[in-house]
Amino acid sequence: MKKQILAAVVVAAFALGLAGSLAWASGALSVDIPFSFIVKDKEMPAGRYEIRTEGEANLAIKSAERGGTVLVPILERLADTGGKEPKVIFDKMEDGKTYLSEVHVPGQDGFLVGIAGGKEKHVTVKGKE
Repeated sequence: MKKQILAAVVVAAFALGLAGSLAWASGALSVDIPFSFIVKDKEMPAGRYEIRTEGEANLAIKSAERGGTVLVPILERLADTGGKEPKVIFDKMEDGKTYLSEVHVPGQDGFLVGIAGGKEKHVTVKGKE
């Protein structure tokens, strides 16, 4: 009887781990960003990035080429725009610096992660799920 309970616990733990990894995959997007940008006071070089939700309060931004992950707090959830492609929106300031502002994944809420402090121009980069 103890072996059956142990086996059931192991199978349940494996199933929960698999479900969590599938949920992670559905919330991830890949994007090629052709310019350097600033996120959470850290300058990120141009390149391919993977962005995924990390719990309820953060986005994880990982460089596909260099490794390393930056956790970015979600400032506010934005309404689903109904878009068919994921997109990342940046605020380009008059001084030439570009800041990560919003991330939108089809079928999910959008995520506000940065607010520009001045006059800015929005730059949108499309991604892939």
